[in-house]
Amino acid sequence: MQITKAEMEIMQVVWERGERMTTKEIAEKLPDKKITTLLTLAGRLIDKGALDSIKLGRSHAHEYWAAISEKEYQKLQTQSFVRSIHNGSAKSLISALFKDENLTKRDIDELREFINREADSHD
Repeated sequence: MQITKAEMEIMQVVWERGERMTTKEIAEKLPDKKITTLLTLAGRLIDKGALDSIKLGRSHAHEYWAAISEKEYQKLQTQSFVRSIHNGSAKSLISALFKDENLTKRDIDELREFINREADSHD
């Protein structure tokens, strides 16, 4: 599932709210977007399985909620990235991060703690 930047704006609003939102409520959070644009983007998100909705009455009003959590989406995107760029190797990803020296000592310590916890939980 690939979410565009414009679609992600809607998802961020819905994830932050954490509960169902009407078209109007989303529009209030994204005043630079027209209602028709929001309806189009929301429709795409529904087709992608990121949002669910119900129509409210006969108007264009809908109520939306996230069909996938932000954490689930991050996991899917990370897995896709690792598969496509690092041939499915998490080791390759971490190695690339280390080689670019973008990690601080604190980052490395936190990664080490995480890896140790994960290793312990797989025993």
